[in-house]
This record gives sequence, structure tokens and C-alpha cells, in this order.
Amino acid sequence: MRGSSDIFANSISSDQPLSIFGRSNHEVTLPAKTLSNSRPVETNKFYGNMLLGDQTLPVWTHPYSVWFSKDLNYEGLAVHHVPNSDRVYGPDANSNPVQYFFGPVGVKSFVFGSTDFNSNVTMGLENIRHLSADCKIYSQNQGYIISPLVQGEGFVTTVYFNLIPKFTSVVGFAKVTGDTSPRAGINKYKVTLNNNRTWTLYVTLPTGQSLNLSLQDGNTIVGDRSVNGAVFQVVSSTDAVFDKAAGMYPTRGTLSGSVDGTTGSYSVTYSTAGSSNNGTTAMFALPHHVSSFTSSMAQYKTNITLDTITKGTATCYLTNKFSFELTVPSNIGLDPYSSVPGTWLNYSNNVKNAIYNAAVEEVKGDVLNESNLDSMYGAGKILAKYAWLLYVTHYVLQNNSLTTQLLPKLKSAIERFSKNTQKFPLAYDQTWKGLISTADSAADYGNSYYNDHHFHYGYHVIAAAITAKVDRELGGSWLNTVKDWVNDLARDFATPSDDDTYFPAFRSFDWYNGHSWAKGIFASGDGKDQESSSEDYNAYYGLKIWGSVTGDSSLEQRSLIQLGILNKSCNSYFLMADDNKVQPSNFIKNKVTGILFENKIDHTTYFGNNLEYIQMIHAIPITSISSFIRTPTFTREEWDQKLKAIVDSVNDGWKGIIMLNVALFDPNKAYEFFSSSSFSNNYLDNGQSKTWSLTYSGAFASY
Repeated sequence: MRGSSDIFANSISSDQPLSIFGRSNHEVTLPAKTLSNSRPVETNKFYGNMLLGDQTLPVWTHPYSVWFSKDLNYEGLAVHHVPNSDRVYGPDANSNPVQYFFGPVGVKSFVFGSTDFNSNVTMGLENIRHLSADCKIYSQNQGYIISPLVQGEGFVTTVYFNLIPKFTSVVGFAKVTGDTSPRAGINKYKVTLNNNRTWTLYVTLPTGQSLNLSLQDGNTIVGDRSVNGAVFQVVSSTDAVFDKAAGMYPTRGTLSGSVDGTTGSYSVTYSTAGSSNNGTTAMFALPHHVSSFTSSMAQYKTNITLDTITKGTATCYLTNKFSFELTVPSNIGLDPYSSVPGTWLNYSNNVKNAIYNAAVEEVKGDVLNESNLDSMYGAGKILAKYAWLLYVTHYVLQNNSLTTQLLPKLKSAIERFSKNTQKFPLAYDQTWKGLISTADSAADYGNSYYNDHHFHYGYHVIAAAITAKVDRELGGSWLNTVKDWVNDLARDFATPSDDDTYFPAFRSFDWYNGHSWAKGIFASGDGKDQESSSEDYNAYYGLKIWGSVTGDSSLEQRSLIQLGILNKSCNSYFLMADDNKVQPSNFIKNKVTGILFENKIDHTTYFGNNLEYIQMIHAIPITSISSFIRTPTFTREEWDQKLKAIVDSVNDGWKGIIMLNVALFDPNKAYEFFSSSSFSNNYLDNGQSKTWSLTYSGAFASY
């Protein structure tokens, strides 16, 4: 596959959402001073807390957290950085592994404020895009400050307009000293806090303006006059390397990329404002970035690192562009794939007979009623289960009788949703611009508040993709029946363009963190979170297949790049092999994170603390893409250290998930389980068939 260079410019569709989706307005309204420039406003992005509740909870740009402070005498934009030594572990900090860790929140190391700020200060976001947003804080009078929030920003930058600067710290200022200026027009100060941590403050003044800063008391620095257009930048470091970048700051990021064979290339180019000695700003890269950087990035690397709370150590680069190259799964379609060394796809007659015997029974399933649920998530899992069964009957067994028995039932079941006649139809929300359940916020895992859309809709996308592909190969044109509906689902969580006026760009996927966020428009003290890395990559695998079926090569290539990134991010942050160097050493023995927040990791789930839940929610569904992410090394370690001891006591659908996961390192053992005469269908999750389980494990088993 050779891709075009504009895969991020080619939209899935620019049409308005289908009329079957009734129009509605959300009960959660946009804050008064949100300026979206007629663009849809993001729901699952890092700055979400600034759009929700009282707008004062923190957001994480990594390695910093910032938030709108309205506390008396500390009004403004607060900044903090948490070094590893400040992490809090629990509930027993001496355990190995600990259950959770987090960073202290609300510690105002440095607050960008003004003598004009008081309890009437207000805040709003402007220029809202998927990688950035401008935080604007208004005084009661005419003045305001703007801080462009860009993930990975080396400095926290605030520009002042018609205000007298005032900087405060709850930690307290021990000492403020002037330092050698990087160049004319920039003043530099070293600011030592009472916790013995020293920050550097750079002040870039417009031509003709002057400003003197002085320590008013132990918590306050004030300027001697009003400034207009002055740029203030802080960094949690005293290294002189930042002198080269001072004065310049990123304002937004733009994606570009292409795919050539199994190599994906992509870049984030940062628009900047201001000027610096180096001609660049400073940007922090996370571990999964560094491991994917092109060789040309080495020249921009510095020796500066800062800790993040949940993403390891960030490395500073003096650059306006991140360029990446990584392996993408262009070679993985629907056929079972295994990264276990020495395996190849091969079905023996014995295996095929076992698959056939299971399929004969399972194609009898009442797809229409089984999938008639009040949950897009639950129904999507069942539709996808039957779609994989259809794949097996058509491609593996090549049994036309079984295929034609199942195909019409599956099409009818999917059409309940494509016609939007399910128990809780979807509506198009005109407030936040998306397709949401008409159930209340507590139903369907918070779908109506934009939780989990990539999980939910990803199952529907792959079910429709497989069904349409098989139908077309049998001479049908059912693709035309569902194409616009599937495209609307895909756009809801993965439209690629800020110019799509109906859906926000990449609602779910975070191109900086390298994975999706599942939390929608719920304010959260620990930021966005996700508890299923596997349903994350399942969504983009579904889009890859859908792009292939519909001939949308840009969608296919974007999804391939996302899967390549997820291979890196999942194995850096979510799935912890014994040699993981990113997460804390006293947490790695958990093997999976559980729920990963921006400010916390907790080895648990939202639906229970059973170990099989915590581990396997990062495995379901096990499909042909799973082995690209979940390596033989990791899955064997997790089995030996976590799952082997509990599997005999698990006798519900989680047992089948555990045992199909075994196929990712020992296909023979998995196949023996599913082909055993003592196998019970009670061991199958409602999204898992015995037919597929035998197919995936049997494809690589020596039976």
C-alpha cells in the first residue's frame, strides 16, 4: 500500500448527519465564553475540564497541569508540575504492586494573575482544536490573559493584554532573582519556591514597553505597570537550554501522514507565535514518541527530562515539528494473525471439522432478538460476534449453506440500528455535535454524555464492514443500504478534519497521548481516562476494515497509523511486560493498568474488582488484530503471574476470554480448551462465539 500525503485532509463525508437521527440539544450546555468559531467543540480532549462544571478542575498538557483558579488572592491560571518523588501510592504504599498511584492536585506552584483580577474573573476557551485550545481569562474590566494550551508545550505561556501582572504561589516564593537575558527584549528570572524547586520565568516585552517585577510578599510578585502583548513563560527547570527557545510558543498542531507498505509516517507540525534565538519553541515528547521518532529528530533532542504522572519521563526537544515512523499492520486483514514465532495460518482437517460443528449450531442463533438490547455497546458486541461467525462460514469453511443461513439474519439485525429503530435510538446533538443515545446519562455507560463512543460504535462498524464485504462477494449491494449510517458513526468518533462542521475532529483519539480517552462530558478531578485498551484498538481496526471495504484509502491509512501508534502506547502505558521502564517499578506487577487517567492509574474497573475483569477488559475482543498489540511475551507473563492461578475458579464468560487470550502465546493450549468435550457454552462472553474461538486458536494450532 502506498498512501497519499493528504490522508488527514480527506474527510469521510461532509454531508449532514442522516435525518433518521432526530435533532436535540444537550442538557449540558457550553460555557458562556466558549468561542468555537462555528466549529464543533470537543468532548473527550485534555482541556475538557475547562468546559465543564465550574471550569476550575485541572487539565494536563504533560508534563504540566494547569487550571483556572478562582481562589481568593490566587485568581488566574495556576500551574503545577509533579515530579515522581511527589507521587502518592496506595492504599498500602509499601505493597508491590501497589493498587494505585496519583499526583497531588490543586498545588498552585505558580499562578498567572493580575492586580485587576478578583472574584469576578471569568474564563472561556477559544480556537478549540483537537490538539490545542486557547484559555482566555478576563478581568471584570477590559484586560485579559490568553494561554495557548498545547499538549507537550515546553513552557506554560500566557500573554497579557492591558493588565498589571501579578504572580502568586501557594507554595510560596523563597527567592526571585534576575538572570542573564537570552537576548534584548526578554527578561529572565529564577523563581525558587519554598519547596526548594526553582522555576524559570521569561518575560518578552513588546518594543517600547518596560516592566519591573518585585516580590511583594512571600506569595506574590507584582509588576509596576500595565502591559499589552507581553509574553510570560514559565518552565520547571533552570537549564540554560530553554534560553534558546524563550520567546516562542506553540499555538496549535497540524497532522500529516502517509503509509507505504507496512511503514507509517506521520508528523505533527506546530504553528508558533513569537520568536526565539533558536527559531523554535521547546516541546516535550513522551516515551512512545521517542521510540517512534525519525532519525532526523535526534538533532533537536536536549538532555532535559521532566516526569509525567502516568506517561513516564518526558524528553525536551527544541523543535516545531515531531516526525514519526512506525510499523503499521497493513498485512493484517480479517484472517487470523499471530505474532507467535514459528506459527503460520493453517487449518488442519481436524480443526476445520471442529469449527464446522460449532458453526452449524451457532448460525442458528436468533441474531435479531439477541441484539435487541437497550445498549449500543451490548448490541454492538453481539452483532460483531455474528459478523466474525459470518467471516468463518464464508472464508474459512467456504460453506455457502451456512453463510446464506446467517447473512440475512445479520443484515436484518444491523438494519434495526441503521434505520435507528432500536430501543433507544440515537439523536444528533446540536450542542456538542455528535450522535448520542436517547437514554439518560446513567444508561449505556454514559453514551449520551459521549463516554465510550469509539468502543460502542467500533463494534457496529466492524460488524457492518464484514457483513457488507461478504454480501458483496455473493453479488449483493447491501453496502449501499448502510454506508451513510456507518460513515456517520465513524465520523462521530474519528472524523479527521477540524473543518467537518457536524462532528469534532478525532473525538476519541488523542494524537499526543497515543490512545483514545473514553470519558466524555463529565468533569473529573484526575482528567480523562480509559479502562479498555483493547476496545480502543478494536475501534480503529474496525475503521481500517471499513475503509478497505468502502475504498476509502485515507480512512484506511489513518487507521493503520493509529494502530501503529497504539502498538507503541499500549505497550508503554497500559500493558506492562516485566521489562517495562515507563510505569513505576512498584506497579508493573499488576501487568495492566486498570483505569488509566491523566493524573492517576488505578488497577480496578468501573464495573468491579475481580481480577479477571481488570485484566481481560484490556483483551476483549480477541480478533485478528490482537496479536499485533498483545505480544507473546506480555501475554505469557500475564498468564503466568496473574491468570493461571484464577482461571479454574472463573466459570462464566470471562473464562472464554482468558482462554482465547492464551492463543496469543500458546495456540495449542487455547485450542485444546475450546475443542474439549467438557467445554461449556457458559464460558463464552456474549460477544464471543465458540466458532471464532476455535478458528482463531485452531489457525495456529498443530492439531
